[in-house]
Amino acid sequence: MDELQYSPVYDEKTQQVLEREFSRIQGECYVDHAGATLYSDNQVKKSLDDLMLSLYTNPHSNGVNGNVTEEIVDNIRYTILDHFHTTQDEYSVIFTSGATAALKIVAETFNFKNVDNKSDEQTGTFVYLQDNHTSVLGMRELIAHRGAKVTCLKNENAFEVLQEYDDKNIGMQNEKPNSLFVYSAQCNFSGFKYPLSWIKNVKNGCLNSYTKSETNWFTLLDAACFAGTNDLNLSIYKPDFVCLSFYKLFGYPTGVGALIVKNDSAYVLKKMYYGGGTVDVVLSSKMFHVKRESLHQRFEDGTVSFLTIVSLQHGYKILADIPMNRISAHVFSLAKFLHHSLLTLHHQNGAPVVKLYSDSDYEDRSLQGGIVSFNVLRANGEYVGYMEVLNMAALYKIHLRTGCFCNPGACQRFLILSDEEVLKNYDTGYTCGGTKDLIDGKPTGAVRISFGYMSTIRDVETVLLMLKKCFVNGKPVIKLPLWWSDFKTKLNEKYKINNSKSVNGTQNNLKNNIVKISNRITLLEQVSFSVKNNNINIVQNGQKRPLKLAKMFVYPVKSCGAYEVEREWILTSKGLQFDREWMIVTSAGVCLTQKQETKLCLIIPVIDFKNNELQLSYPGMPSIGVPLYFSANEINSSKICRGKVCGHKVEGADCGAEVSEWLSLALGRPNLKLIRQSDSTKENTTNKPALSFASQSQYLLINVASTDWLADRVPEDSQCDRDTMLYRFRGNFYVEGCAPFEETRWKTVQVGNCYFKVEAVCTRCQMICIDQTTGKKTVEPLRTLAEEFHGKLKFGIYLVKQNEGNDTLSIGDKIYYE
Repeated sequence: MDELQYSPVYDEKTQQVLEREFSRIQGECYVDHAGATLYSDNQVKKSLDDLMLSLYTNPHSNGVNGNVTEEIVDNIRYTILDHFHTTQDEYSVIFTSGATAALKIVAETFNFKNVDNKSDEQTGTFVYLQDNHTSVLGMRELIAHRGAKVTCLKNENAFEVLQEYDDKNIGMQNEKPNSLFVYSAQCNFSGFKYPLSWIKNVKNGCLNSYTKSETNWFTLLDAACFAGTNDLNLSIYKPDFVCLSFYKLFGYPTGVGALIVKNDSAYVLKKMYYGGGTVDVVLSSKMFHVKRESLHQRFEDGTVSFLTIVSLQHGYKILADIPMNRISAHVFSLAKFLHHSLLTLHHQNGAPVVKLYSDSDYEDRSLQGGIVSFNVLRANGEYVGYMEVLNMAALYKIHLRTGCFCNPGACQRFLILSDEEVLKNYDTGYTCGGTKDLIDGKPTGAVRISFGYMSTIRDVETVLLMLKKCFVNGKPVIKLPLWWSDFKTKLNEKYKINNSKSVNGTQNNLKNNIVKISNRITLLEQVSFSVKNNNINIVQNGQKRPLKLAKMFVYPVKSCGAYEVEREWILTSKGLQFDREWMIVTSAGVCLTQKQETKLCLIIPVIDFKNNELQLSYPGMPSIGVPLYFSANEINSSKICRGKVCGHKVEGADCGAEVSEWLSLALGRPNLKLIRQSDSTKENTTNKPALSFASQSQYLLINVASTDWLADRVPEDSQCDRDTMLYRFRGNFYVEGCAPFEETRWKTVQVGNCYFKVEAVCTRCQMICIDQTTGKKTVEPLRTLAEEFHGKLKFGIYLVKQNEGNDTLSIGDKIYYE
């Protein structure tokens, strides 16, 4: 089979410019451009220089600077219209906080009755496509409340219903109610581009027979996902309304978008509310006001975010350097290469490695954008949870998106989930944006790779490398799947294209031009599913025999190195004494962990009771000490720092400038602080156990036999030092004397004279792939753990102390369980 060669779209000069502009992301693989694209160095520099050298004042002020600001804001409106190939004579730009806010404006103000329609019974219809964004679905609630009819147009019917239609008698008539059709120019789930010709077809009345009513039709085009990598020509395709967010186009600034309104259609937006700057005159004592004549002035309530809007000009200058058609061709070329590579990639037993979700064959740029969505499959056909893929991707510094991407309709359609199944999943614990990725073996979402104008072929290669290293079982087999020919035939029928050609009218050459998967990567041999096959001896519940507390570890500074207890240790109401009592926070108040900085494990703590110090050491630096104890009067309110741990607000006392400087020098990060949980922390008023800065629970127990079992299954050539396995799981208690994974059946545990309740099994992420002695990352043991347990990434158990008061545990204490 021939090798599919990636064909670059950019010339060498453009590639060099982009490498220079995005040098800060070298070593990172960012493939979530449908979520937010990246800003360039020069763009931000020019924005900063502009703000530093200018005096921009409120455009509502009539002074010289206010007038200048207003002129610049208006010039940016012209720039936006020019970018979309139209002028102020035909369209107007209303600045909003984003595409969602633009959709909300239309939902709130669209007149479904019309000027001369006095009957309460006569109202128009709101029709939306099944694959719309959640923000569009939010429109229907408001519109239905206003009395309009609401209809969902299913994807399988759309191409038939919205085909070319020309009613010669059609025309805007005041006696008819108004209807609104909303659809996305590009699906943010699959990257499929819906025909822009639908805009004219809808205007011509093609939806009248579908809705069984004669109405005036308007179209709202959601261009948020489309506009960043495609050329939207409003001189050819003329939707009545367009919504977009600018961070999708050029990354910065965020929090600003636009509703672009066709001037001839503006009359249908009936706005009730008015804010500052939107009226010519208003009486405070009587119900009287006159709104401004200019459309954008009527709709932009209050002062627009003028400093943010000013920065848009520098984003557009970046896009002006690369024609949008080249950007579109570039992201499509990357997506096509990735799609075809995944399509032909199979496990050694011939089973596919991924299940792809698409409405095109990735051969036609007019139908497909720079997005590839899929789920990973094991060699036995089982799905891999997207959270497992996310954890593996993090090891390769891959930034991708998982879930349903705020597109529940497309997600449900591609995953073949009924309404009943979706609601059942919700009852089981699934929520939008949550981590419940598999329910009864079926996925609740997918993995999405999306490309932007600065993406490179290295990004594709990194994604493929991760998938092959972590998920391909045995030697890869490269072939076209059996369903491919059938799929293409159905596409041709759906889009009514000659069957002798591919979807874009070009001859299909994929069969003779297949991706050749590189064999240079060392692939892992298939391992048996030991737990499923009952190869592990699990002791039955209720059996009670003494085990031994072999090791005990304290982690004084959250996410830093361990302090091993030599003989005995005190247990407090929050956990082991001094365990996670300190943590390092960034200048933004965010807790720094090994997920962001693996070198944290090289900060080794020593608890020196004799000198009342916590001593910290780091390779190549002198050690530093902070007091173990302090009194309340030593801390004043100015030294209290606030941060977050796993989404929960925490606060502590700043340990001072000296240790702050020491940490910043050691880790090479400015303005770090060491804070300690202090007595100023609010008293726990919930029924939940008190915690230090620990993320989940008071104690973590690890079975040494389980770590040994896992170490034996990690391939020798994986670069994962088996001798470090025990330390990677960062447990507090290590127990010896039981079978591997016996601890997963325990409900209660007694260690010495202390009694514990088993709270849960610990869910694992990429943290266990960090060698705690070197700070280096490997794909193991997470890959083997995921394969052995079918993606259920659990290892170790959380304990909560039951008896009150302080107790002491000693190495060698007997352990009992039930």
